[in-house]
Amino acid sequence: MKRIPAIFIILFVVPACLYAQADTGELNSLKEEIRLLKTQFEEMKSGYEDKIKQLESKVEEISQGQSETQIKVTQVASGPQSAAGRYLQYFNPDISVIGDFVYHGTDKKTDEIYNRFSMREVEFAFSAAVDPYAKADIFLSVEPEESAVDLEEGYLTFLNLPIKGLQGKLGKFKSNFGKVNRLHRHQLPWADEPNMLTNFFGSEGMSEPGISASYLIPNPWDKYMELTFEVFNNRNSESFAGSSGRDMVYLTHLKNFFDINEESTLELGMSFATGPNDDRHGKNRTNIEGIDLTYKWRPLKEGIYKSLTFQNEAFFSQKDNVIAEEGAGPKQIDSLGLYSSLQYQFAKRWSVFGRYDYSEFPNFASRSDNAYSAGLTFAQSEYVFWRLQFKHTDRNYEKDSSEVWLQCNFGLGPHRKHEY
Repeated sequence: MKRIPAIFIILFVVPACLYAQADTGELNSLKEEIRLLKTQFEEMKSGYEDKIKQLESKVEEISQGQSETQIKVTQVASGPQSAAGRYLQYFNPDISVIGDFVYHGTDKKTDEIYNRFSMREVEFAFSAAVDPYAKADIFLSVEPEESAVDLEEGYLTFLNLPIKGLQGKLGKFKSNFGKVNRLHRHQLPWADEPNMLTNFFGSEGMSEPGISASYLIPNPWDKYMELTFEVFNNRNSESFAGSSGRDMVYLTHLKNFFDINEESTLELGMSFATGPNDDRHGKNRTNIEGIDLTYKWRPLKEGIYKSLTFQNEAFFSQKDNVIAEEGAGPKQIDSLGLYSSLQYQFAKRWSVFGRYDYSEFPNFASRSDNAYSAGLTFAQSEYVFWRLQFKHTDRNYEKDSSEVWLQCNFGLGPHRKHEY
């Protein structure tokens, strides 16, 4: 057997053993470093997770604190007895401005104000809660053509009276006689008022200072039944004493509202008013009865595109004749007034209407007129509508007439709601 040369062992075997020992040492060192890095990473990971949980907990606490603060602020601001609530009520009422621009043309040659454009009316409305128990509404009417400012309505409504279902009102207000007398001009479905209203109550309707109480009547049918009782000055110049009035008119109105089905409703109202029509404290009186009937239909699936309103109203007046004492005319003048209106909405913004008027006069036993109206309404938006109306009137006391209106009514603010 040959011996391995010593030089070979020195040159190859010894260095290999030394290298193997060195490699094993470095490997162990690397393993130790990796273990240390893993340990540090796990510690850092655990620390970051704890910090993230702490941050999430703080965020949740802050969010809950903000929500509670917002609720408290809202409660403070909305509380009727709070300082913030009183501040908003006293200094920030709801304010609206409504303009009524028309072109009115007619073949009545004697009326100089017709056949021209006019800003027929500008209405300013102010409404706010006065305190937890009452709210106030004020309506100022400005007629630029007449350079006149008039208090159309201004009243205080008591909301929380001791008797459930009872509300009170005092101030100047449109009397709750019938249906159309209570409406402002922008709430009318026509460009003018029915002849019956102007002949019996004047161009402004029956609106006088007084007091009013309304009560929701409980009933076994669970229907809306409202009884109203009002007392106001007898200064209406058409049916009562006018500027010489020193007494009161007493009025009652019963409103009934029924759901026929899911698509249609029926409203029935009955009114009665009585008061002296001279300055003799009741020697000569006027009694007026009224009845109104309104049917509304609006389909469930096409409610924003189609609807129909059939509205009817009649007045019956018995007025003691003041000049009958001098032998002129009958002792009592009986008169009748009525209108019937049909409105049909055939598209989202478009509707058509027709109206028939018949009216006698409470001051003249033999005068009467018949009128036929038709028109088209375009609702540009919730705040602007356009209306075109034609009307022909037959009279038995003067020449017949034809009229046309082009109306643009626009409003700023929240006072655009119409009564159902």
